[in-house]
Amino acid sequence: MLATRPRFAFTDVDHTLLRISTLQHFAKYFFEGTGRAEVLAMHQKRMQRLAETGADRETLNRSYYLLWADIPVREVEDNARTWHDRVRTEGLYREPLVRRLGELRAQGVETVLVSGSFRACLRPIEIELGCAGVLCTELEERDGVYTGAVRKSLIGAAKRAEVEAFAARYPEHDLAGDFGFGDHLSDVPVLETVGHPAVVPVDPALERVAAARGWEVLRDDH
Repeated sequence: MLATRPRFAFTDVDHTLLRISTLQHFAKYFFEGTGRAEVLAMHQKRMQRLAETGADRETLNRSYYLLWADIPVREVEDNARTWHDRVRTEGLYREPLVRRLGELRAQGVETVLVSGSFRACLRPIEIELGCAGVLCTELEERDGVYTGAVRKSLIGAAKRAEVEAFAARYPEHDLAGDFGFGDHLSDVPVLETVGHPAVVPVDPALERVAAARGWEVLRDDH
């Protein structure tokens, strides 16, 4: 009997699966909750100045992770679990998308998270949804502590390359059978790679692309 070829639902996280930016929401939870509020405040000012200079998304993403320099990985992981409990109880998941992913899973379509966020932050979400994989920004660690450096950034076009590399692990896999969910114009490279793209209507520019290409728009019932 031939094994069924796997199919995947490549799912963006920030503002697509969740109504929030995990990077901002978790940072506030962690740094204020662990008595490091001043560190966060200084970081926010630095990021604002950088944004005002017109820095691109990848530069901003790499600069964001300087915030985690000298923070123990285990402490971050422990706090991420309790933070996720708050995310769930505060209704920050987009339930129509959660239901869709559940329906797809019943049909043999496995969820793969695709995010510019980092693994410690995404791990509780991965467990919650029983994901088949997480494609994300990878941080440098030394002796169990974050250095603030990024080993691999997953922003923009890099997401498409990572999705294609993930699919290539499976012989004769056809992305035309896969699903994709995104909320921002920067998600187009991934969405146009899969056979079943769908858009969470957050970014009007992406909605226009969806209308022009006949992509599904997944309305929120919140």
